[in-house]
Amino acid sequence: MIDLRKEPPNVVTVDGLKELLEEGWLLCIYCHELPELRGPHYHGIWYVLAIEPKERSRWAALITQRTRRARQSAAIGNEPQADLVFREIRTLSTVFTMCKELGYTIPAAPMVAGQSVIIDSKAE
Repeated sequence: MIDLRKEPPNVVTVDGLKELLEEGWLLCIYCHELPELRGPHYHGIWYVLAIEPKERSRWAALITQRTRRARQSAAIGNEPQADLVFREIRTLSTVFTMCKELGYTIPAAPMVAGQSVIIDSKAE
């Protein structure tokens, strides 16, 4: 089980994730919030991670980079700083789309909070 409350040893952008997967790291989908069916789609919170295959305690979480728009920074003339947060995937179809874009032919995602799945069906 992955403890997301701790500071991760590494975080990556989408490009960094692709590089790690090309180097042989494993794609992991982690369910953080129990999904619920709303209309035709499941909504929840999933995180995408890369896991080092030989030392599975090493992992890197996919992040999104956003720019802070703090009045204080503008007031003192500083450039806005980058704010790094885990990228939350909020629908099951988005998880599947991301898997496909990363080259995985059989996408999967856990449907229970706290569970994760490693996907190893990458197209060659």
